[in-house]
Amino acid sequence: MDYRLWFAPLLLISLANCQSPDSTETFAARVGSAYLFDVDMEASLSHLSSDLDKTKARKQLIEQWINQELLYQEALKRGLPVREDIKERLDQSAREVLIEGIIFDYQNQTDMEVTPVEIATYYEKNREYLHFLGSFVKVRHLSSSHQDSLELALEILQQRPVTDSLFALLIERFSSSATRELEMLRNYFPETALFQDEPILRQYIQTTQAGGLPELLTVDSTYHLIQIVNRSLPDTTPELLWVQDFIREQLMIQNRNRIYVQSVHALRAQAEFREDIEIR
Repeated sequence: MDYRLWFAPLLLISLANCQSPDSTETFAARVGSAYLFDVDMEASLSHLSSDLDKTKARKQLIEQWINQELLYQEALKRGLPVREDIKERLDQSAREVLIEGIIFDYQNQTDMEVTPVEIATYYEKNREYLHFLGSFVKVRHLSSSHQDSLELALEILQQRPVTDSLFALLIERFSSSATRELEMLRNYFPETALFQDEPILRQYIQTTQAGGLPELLTVDSTYHLIQIVNRSLPDTTPELLWVQDFIREQLMIQNRNRIYVQSVHALRAQAEFREDIEIR
């Protein structure tokens, strides 16, 4: 597998931390006075898919960083930062980064929480349109890297009536992702939103009827115990509990956009008062 496409955006993080280490910092590579620190390397590797060969990925990441650092240092030696065409592009990039930064600050300057009343009000006003989210499913899901653990969990489920409480106990005992799987157990979710990074599980959800028994699936080196408990019809209006997280996100976006617009209007009003804006 070619890892270069995975690493390209991650190297920007490492390059920003190329400085001389203190006595407590360890590094994975050095080019002149620039260092790729182990802590940045581990942060980059943590964003990669769990099924990748981390040893090979680490080696390729180091090699790519060295190549880019060599090119960067050579560009500085040749005076590229002051070359007119390069300088213009650097200035434009800096301008865009600063604009993006102030927009981010404006949109996130509020600590305003979305209240349950606001969520309920939004739901009542928009409930007839919420069916566009598609079918909602309730899924019981338990994952582990230990096959024998999930085989034991499946054996327990086959001997007793399968309930949320029993499944929760098995999640707490065997799961490698207990927090996420317990949350999934408590609610319905849009079918299209589940397992977006797991094609095999996503296909299973989309092609399997609800109401069947739990099944044990293997995806690479991870084992999954999964059961589709129920599925709503596509045109069913979802219940408030199913969509409250979606509504909260929409309201937060609305709040951020409103504050951004208000901030820009205030800047314009101040500039016009100072007669700093002139349109011809």
